[in-house]
Amino acid sequence: MRRISDRSSSLRLVVGLSLLWPVWAFAAEGTAGGPGLAWSYWEPAASLPPQQAAQLLPFCEGRYRTQTLPYPETVRDEDMPVLADADEADYWINGEVELRGNVRVQQGNRSLSAQSATLNRRSREGTALGTVTLEEPGLVIQGDRGDINLDTFAATLSEVEFLLLQGSMRGSADDLHRDEAGTLSLEHGSFTRCEPGNDTWRITASRVQVEEDDNWGTARNAVVRVKNVPVFYTPYIRFPVNDERQSGFLFPNLGYSSSDGLDVSVPYYLNLAPDYDATILPRYVGDRGAGVEGEVRHLSGWEETTFSGAYLPKDDSYDGTLSRKDFDELLAAGEISGEFDPADRWLYAMDHSGGIGPLRTRVDYTAVSDRDYFRDLGSDLGVNSDVELERRGEISYSAGGFFAQLWAQRFQRLDEATVEPYQRLPQLDLSYFGRVLGPLEFSLSTQAVTFERKNDELSGINAAVGDRIHVEPRLRLPLSWPWGFVTLTGGYRYTTYDLRDMPDALDDQPDRGIGMGSAGAGLFFERELRAFGADLVHTLEPQVFYLYQEYEDQTEIPRFDASELTFGYSQLFRDNRFSGLDRIGDANQVSVGITSRFVNAGDGREYFRFSIGEIFYFEDRRVTLAGPPGEDEQQSSSELAAEFSAALAGAWRLTSNVVWDHHDSEVDELGAGLQYRRDNRHIFNLGYRKRSEEDIDQTDVSLYWPLTRRIAVLGRWNYDVESGRTIEGFAGLEYNNCCWQVRLFGRRFIDSPSGRITDDLDQDKGIFLQVVFKGLSGFGNKVENILERGIRGYRSQEYGGF
Repeated sequence: MRRISDRSSSLRLVVGLSLLWPVWAFAAEGTAGGPGLAWSYWEPAASLPPQQAAQLLPFCEGRYRTQTLPYPETVRDEDMPVLADADEADYWINGEVELRGNVRVQQGNRSLSAQSATLNRRSREGTALGTVTLEEPGLVIQGDRGDINLDTFAATLSEVEFLLLQGSMRGSADDLHRDEAGTLSLEHGSFTRCEPGNDTWRITASRVQVEEDDNWGTARNAVVRVKNVPVFYTPYIRFPVNDERQSGFLFPNLGYSSSDGLDVSVPYYLNLAPDYDATILPRYVGDRGAGVEGEVRHLSGWEETTFSGAYLPKDDSYDGTLSRKDFDELLAAGEISGEFDPADRWLYAMDHSGGIGPLRTRVDYTAVSDRDYFRDLGSDLGVNSDVELERRGEISYSAGGFFAQLWAQRFQRLDEATVEPYQRLPQLDLSYFGRVLGPLEFSLSTQAVTFERKNDELSGINAAVGDRIHVEPRLRLPLSWPWGFVTLTGGYRYTTYDLRDMPDALDDQPDRGIGMGSAGAGLFFERELRAFGADLVHTLEPQVFYLYQEYEDQTEIPRFDASELTFGYSQLFRDNRFSGLDRIGDANQVSVGITSRFVNAGDGREYFRFSIGEIFYFEDRRVTLAGPPGEDEQQSSSELAAEFSAALAGAWRLTSNVVWDHHDSEVDELGAGLQYRRDNRHIFNLGYRKRSEEDIDQTDVSLYWPLTRRIAVLGRWNYDVESGRTIEGFAGLEYNNCCWQVRLFGRRFIDSPSGRITDDLDQDKGIFLQVVFKGLSGFGNKVENILERGIRGYRSQEYGGF
């Protein structure tokens, strides 16, 4: 059985997390282990071979070295003989042995070294003095004095430093006892996962215990300290000594915004079993109230499922429709009356993916109490907040050339739309693909679907609901050679409907049959050249695509899932200018395009690509989404569409797309982006987007860039030229090392689910603080989501041990 992935390598507080100030004296003072022991096992980055140094995170100083063991780890130490040597030795008749100078006692893979030692061959016990070091796989202990049993290697040491190599954990204690079962017990101890010489955070405790071969330890009267300042106290703590998951409190999330005030959540993680876990987040939002969020995850050999939920009772700033500010303004203007009634806010979601052999399952379901939920509250759960929340469940089967899928789909809209989208309840897709003779291919696809939606307030054809069955057989002949290709396709598209709530004047059982044929061909021209110190291949790839599709009147057919596709270069070679099946465009046209590339002759890396093309129409188009054909359908050619991509020096990349309407001599669409991305810490983006049809005219600048090895600047400015307003802007600093990370940045943004930026939308302002103690990590992805969405190319990072 697979195991659920860890949130991160984390120490997690288990019981009674509280502010510490009155009880700090329960814990020992001092640092988490002196420099000697940890430094002796520490390998600075400068001393590592280049290949190993490159595997370190750039802000880490090094790593702990791997132990060199004389025997394989599978050897049973207790079955091996005890060997001892020293510079000098005295053997006494009573069975005692005194060893002096470079004393070393070894049994299998465990050993003891000291300046001097007295051993009793009869009792099998001894005492070591000087710098006493006890070492076994994964563990090193060092103290001033040690008492040891030679048979079991049970030992008691004083003034101890210890190092757990597997979990990269180091610490110190007044006294340490290791019993014959391998359990470590420390009195007045202190430990951390920070590298040697860095005690940014540590935990001190009156007693610490770690059992051999266990994944975690326990501590009593534990105190979390930051730069020696006590922060949290708990009477009991369980902490992982390796990378295994463990129940307990995670580090709190803290934020502030002008609309909500202080926003604090304290996650608690529950490691319930190897195949499922849960996280609970009590949350307090200053201007809204207290609530809770939660998540349960399950993972097995055939599925991965997450259930999420959130509840905020009686939101003090929202009544289900209006914010308190808007309510007060309308009340003062006399447009409404009554008292403000706080509303309950909630969210629930399910995300499931599964598969057994050729069978696949998928569920994606999200629901919220109101359309303003994500704008007001956001979420620390892994839930998307789009304009439409999809609720989808499907099961599919694929074997050979056969494919079957049964699925259902609904939506919850979060914008201001008054008409709900159609729901698929359900849809069945069947298809088969095979070869008939030689390269000749045959395919048959069928679809049966029921469309429903609330239509009480709708009229005409917009109120129609019902069933649709579509059948589409095709023959396809693909021929290809090193110098080019030819592809011939012919097919028939038949659709029949059984509709309800149709106007009386329209047929409630219409059908449609459309024949189609296409022919595509392309050539590949290549030439070799050398430029910029590299061997290149320059290609020229002209392509032509002819499409004929019969016309049939479709004005009396509802538009369940049809929409017009955004025109671009890829649209030149499609066989339908609409998405969905309720509109199939008539066509008698030829598309011409050409692509040119420069690629590396050795590894095929593409340095440059440019494509440009156009459609030429032999007949006017008569099929539209709605209404009679317009001027665009009567043009003899389409807009000119082009795409451009170039990998510039180093990690720079330039991309662009443009749609030029040469009939009106104007740009319908323009997009351009310049990106530098050397790695996840060196990112710079400059972008521009313009779409005349939707009044979009925006610029976008973002970066994530280190000023030093440990300090980075991050920011974004997304500006709407049309309205003269900033859509989103944030800027801040990040400090990062192998021990801890802190981010502080301010954000100003307009949250409009519809994407429309208007003057009546208020800008929200917020300050975000994220602190991650590596080994005391937190839960929640709010800050990471802001960065991933706002800085193109940025990816969340997980930090493990050294």
